[in-house]
Amino acid sequence: MKIALLIARILLGLIFVVFGLNFFFPQVLHMTSPPMSKEAMAFSGGLWGSGYFFQYMKVLEILSGLFLLLNRYTAFFLLVLLPISFNIFLFHTILAPAGAPIGIGVIVLNVFLCIGYIKYYKSVFTAVPTV
Repeated sequence: MKIALLIARILLGLIFVVFGLNFFFPQVLHMTSPPMSKEAMAFSGGLWGSGYFFQYMKVLEILSGLFLLLNRYTAFFLLVLLPISFNIFLFHTILAPAGAPIGIGVIVLNVFLCIGYIKYYKSVFTAVPTV
């Protein structure tokens, strides 16, 4: 199990670091956008229109990915990445199905790691905290 967690942590960290950096340095990977529906274009357009959302999210992805690769504050940064992973999954399965494999892969890795680090979350689910 330790080996599987190590591989999943490094893989998820690399995914977020590489794709996060690719946002700021697009000449590195030369990726073409997958075909998107008009709903996907409207959604992306709204996020781009905010003027800050993608920059903020990509900085979070890079930072979180680096901490996963360094194995520091891993349980915390898995939680930071969980809503991002969930939105990647939903976007690619509902709005842009051509990218569904990466969306499924990211959410599976993130959930697998959260389950692997469950002992660090147990205190959060305490019904009656003591002071």
